[in-house]
Amino acid sequence: MSSWYGGQSHRAFTGTTRRSQGSQLGAGASKTTQDILSLESIRSSLIRQEETIIFALIERAQFLTNDVVYRAESGLLTERTAELPQGAVYRGAEEKGRKLSFMEYMLMGTEILHSSVRRYTSPEEHAFFPDYIPDPIDELAKLQYPDNLLSEENGAASCCINDALLKRYVDEVIPAVCESGDDEQHGSSVLADVNVLQALSKRIHYGKFVAESKYRSDPEGYQKLVDNNDVDGVMKLLTNAAVEKKVLKRAKMKCATYGREPLVDALAEREGEDDELTAIVAAAAAAAAVAAVETMNIAEKSNDLKLQPAVVEGIYRDLIIPLTKEIEVEYLFKRCGKDAPVRTSQIWNLR
Repeated sequence: MSSWYGGQSHRAFTGTTRRSQGSQLGAGASKTTQDILSLESIRSSLIRQEETIIFALIERAQFLTNDVVYRAESGLLTERTAELPQGAVYRGAEEKGRKLSFMEYMLMGTEILHSSVRRYTSPEEHAFFPDYIPDPIDELAKLQYPDNLLSEENGAASCCINDALLKRYVDEVIPAVCESGDDEQHGSSVLADVNVLQALSKRIHYGKFVAESKYRSDPEGYQKLVDNNDVDGVMKLLTNAAVEKKVLKRAKMKCATYGREPLVDALAEREGEDDELTAIVAAAAAAAAVAAVETMNIAEKSNDLKLQPAVVEGIYRDLIIPLTKEIEVEYLFKRCGKDAPVRTSQIWNLR
């Protein structure tokens, strides 16, 4: 299947052809719209996105908070440079004198490049600075996606919560993931920030596919709740507590597994390919057992971990899941022809 950057397949080192993992919605996919919008298909994609998010958080956690990169008046950028990156095309109302932080400058510049190669034509992708990004370059053919994935009713498909995500990422996620201080690794820090933010945005906005899938299973039920402005009723109908509990457990377990060095010492010296395979499997099993114990022991921090599982659990519980629900509610209200309710996101302590 095609990803937003247009690659339909690639050659592995063995020479075999494999499907690109860039997108679940790309052209050439054999799945129908109904297949893509099945809750099973959506959950499968969300599970795969967990690794992307956790690895990106681990990458950011190796640096200190470096607060200076999030302040527009930090002096990291010159007066002229701090305004807009090269290639920005402002489409909104006149906005003179806007100053960007170093992280915002890097994020906007990345989006300008990615937009030129069609990233934001994908219904999975949402820019943080949509008013500043250019159209895709003419040399690239327009990507085709399955019809009717999301409703265009009342602008439902365009619902975006990136403004809230960006603020909460800086205010909450960074202090929770990183040790306080400045290690002068400013460029590396913001590169990691861009990767985390793009992964979080994709995961949260996948809620629109969840909402569309659930709406199609009970359109009359959702329409009635929306007509009555029953936000709590819509939220209740959307919520699956059992699934959310599994998500939290799985995120903690993956963080405990991926956030530690492999147990190389557990690999006994053996001769022969079969013996070596046995040793690797045994070491992997030992690592999994350690990760399981680490996951259960959430009250204490482990110095062996690059990122604490309890922090990842908190990010999912207090940021990702609530913002996902908000985008689902906003989408469903617009889907049913009403204005979206006022956002209800709260500030949480993720530590």
